[in-house]
Amino acid sequence: MGTMRERAPGTWELIVSTGRDASTGSYRRVIRTVKGLTKREAKAALAELEVSVAQGRVGADDPTLAVLLERWMEHLTAIGRADTTLYNYRRNINREIVPVLGSIRLSKLTAQDIDRLYVKLRKRNLKPATIHQVHAVLRGSLNQAIRWGLVHRNVATLASPPPLEQSELQPPEPEMVRALLREAFAHDPMFGLYVRVAIAIGARRAEICGLRWTDVDLDAGTMSVMRSHIAIPGTRGDRPTKTRSTRTVSLDPGTVDALRDAWAEAMHIAAMAGMNEHQRRLHYVFSFEPLGREAWRPDVPSKRWEVVRERVPGGVAVRLHDLRHFQATQLLDAGVPVPTVAARLGHASGTTTMNVYAHRTRRGDAQAARVVADFLTEPD
Repeated sequence: MGTMRERAPGTWELIVSTGRDASTGSYRRVIRTVKGLTKREAKAALAELEVSVAQGRVGADDPTLAVLLERWMEHLTAIGRADTTLYNYRRNINREIVPVLGSIRLSKLTAQDIDRLYVKLRKRNLKPATIHQVHAVLRGSLNQAIRWGLVHRNVATLASPPPLEQSELQPPEPEMVRALLREAFAHDPMFGLYVRVAIAIGARRAEICGLRWTDVDLDAGTMSVMRSHIAIPGTRGDRPTKTRSTRTVSLDPGTVDALRDAWAEAMHIAAMAGMNEHQRRLHYVFSFEPLGREAWRPDVPSKRWEVVRERVPGGVAVRLHDLRHFQATQLLDAGVPVPTVAARLGHASGTTTMNVYAHRTRRGDAQAARVVADFLTEPD
């Protein structure tokens, strides 16, 4: 049986007994504070808490948010969440969440507390997308707290992160891409090859850094994207792709020729060092080390891109990641089916492609309407 009392107007303390502690003999209680509720709503919350306690989903443990987040991160590490995901979560926890909300106990945490955090972040001019990343951490950790029986509801779902800015992707025009590619080759032939591959297959930055010569089949004219190469504080090395899948994409003849030239040069250097073809194929395509033993860090192409785009009139507006968007939009505009585009980009499904490039898929839908109009038009 639970009890409740109003500590302040609209603020209620809910108390449910969990029985005697086997080791001390004292009674233990679950105490939760809820705010902004009428008496009827507080009674409903008490009934919900009683059910949660009876079912073993809520216990007397009432850690601070900082403690919960630490436990959650340990859990995510144990179940194998990606290093980059853990790094980004940790950065948001340490920089944005814990300094403001970390000392609040879960029973005291409210949606209003979280909304105040979002207001502070907005005042610091953080982008809505960044605040939504913080929101995802809070929502995910509090969902886990429900599963662990620490809380009976997720107050983050009641909070109001700022609306995301919906902007239509504006990938660069073909002539701009060709100009940037020419400048990339002039800056450094290997970086030019990197940019050529990025344009040709639309792969993610770290996926191209992780390419080994074993992934390239020059005779078949294909390339397999099997891994990403990450470099974050404390961690560096190959990891599965974002979707943990391997994809093989066809290459255009020009990209095959560029790769063939690079392979010939790689083998020339390998032969001088006494390394055979099989050994060289096991190593990276893009590397500062002559024999390709160590991959470029993902920040290497980003820094080189900054130099290249400054040298092309109007190029400063083009991000390296925009080459991925360029690949996608060019294929969709040419009528390539969405599943094929999704497979080349490494999207988990065609739904992702349609969501990201909705404005381009609408063009295809408009074309479909014109086709329907043609076959429904009565002949003269």
